[in-house]
Amino acid sequence: MRILLADDQRLLRDAARPFLSRLSAKAHLVEASTFNEAVSVAANTGGIDLALLGQSLPGMDGVGGIRVFQQQFPLAKVVVVSACLDIGMTLDAISAGTRGVISKAISGNGMLNALRLILAGEIYLPAELVMTAARLAGNQTTRAECTTSALIGDMDFSPSEVEVIPLLLDGLSNKVIAQRCGAGEAAIKARLRSIYKKLGATNRAQAIWALLACGKIRSA
Repeated sequence: MRILLADDQRLLRDAARPFLSRLSAKAHLVEASTFNEAVSVAANTGGIDLALLGQSLPGMDGVGGIRVFQQQFPLAKVVVVSACLDIGMTLDAISAGTRGVISKAISGNGMLNALRLILAGEIYLPAELVMTAARLAGNQTTRAECTTSALIGDMDFSPSEVEVIPLLLDGLSNKVIAQRCGAGEAAIKARLRSIYKKLGATNRAQAIWALLACGKIRSA
């Protein structure tokens, strides 16, 4: 596994290195301190499987740099490492093709778990960012009211799906959602699959962002 760690803070690279080496017994880690260096190193390595790019990486030019990197290395799973989590930046980064956003304040083991999730094909979003976005989307109304009002005209959610949506936005597990709804986990999974399909999402993270985005539009 070829891993690129690109950040202008050497201290962060030194701290992350031992954890990244645990992602695979055959992990090959390369580093860079600027965006141009990151592109050059990735090319000289013969491609990258996982790329961690610092949000403030010199020369990256924000989301534009992410798109450039993704175009040059389409097989790489790109992750943005940020010192300051921002909802707008996160939405833009996900739209540009990144597989997740990780806070620089995360623990080493937390980073490792997030990256394993990303390598498994999921999108990782910090829980605190999701909850902040959910609160903003509410804007004096409940998330269920905001979301279903925004979407019901285009998507015919069933009453059982409407019941699940606010619990999904609260970040609850399938088991807890099942307990709250008085249903079995299999039934909850079926409801979630139906919600994902209607939203055009393939996983929980994509569905949450789709719901929050629509909720924000509704509450503006």
